[in-house]
Amino acid sequence: MKNVLTLLLALLVSACVGGGSRNASPSVVYDFGLPATRLVGEDNWPGLALEVRSPVWFESLNVDYRLAYDDPLRHREYALSRWAGPPSALLTQGLKQQLGTVNAGGSPAANCLLRVELQEFSQVFDSPQSSRGVLQASVSLIDAQGQVIQELQVAIERPAPTADAQGGVNALVAAGTELGQQLVDWLASLENDNAIAGCRSR
Repeated sequence: MKNVLTLLLALLVSACVGGGSRNASPSVVYDFGLPATRLVGEDNWPGLALEVRSPVWFESLNVDYRLAYDDPLRHREYALSRWAGPPSALLTQGLKQQLGTVNAGGSPAANCLLRVELQEFSQVFDSPQSSRGVLQASVSLIDAQGQVIQELQVAIERPAPTADAQGGVNALVAAGTELGQQLVDWLASLENDNAIAGCRSR
């Protein structure tokens, strides 16, 4: 009799656990959407490769946010929302589409490296109802000998349309698109000054 009761109890617990998992809300997965519009012609900077780096805490799939009004040093994450890949990988893909570059080490014709080092990529709440996507990065243009040609500091903010994960993602994707435009404008100005002539493929 005792064994029968133990078995029935085990089955009941199993059923409760199974039912709870079936009712659990699935995670929502976000990426950067459809391929970004190319901002330059086919022959612009064919000798340029791209590399995006980020701190280890930005290499998870979490959609991160901060509360500027309540312990802004604390990094928080949404429980049921995540990126389809690490933000640096998603940003690399979008920037490659916009600039027409290759991955670092991906082409023997690449004479220069455009290195983007992410410093902040998160949704920041200034109040419970108001937030923004914040992208901060340092950019270096490096020649084939490993020498830095030029550097650029970038700080981009875009308002989040809603005070939730979806709003934060939309704001961060918009910030990533703006980063591509700023890089195109920066490279064009360097080219006008003949500062990146050595970055064209031989």
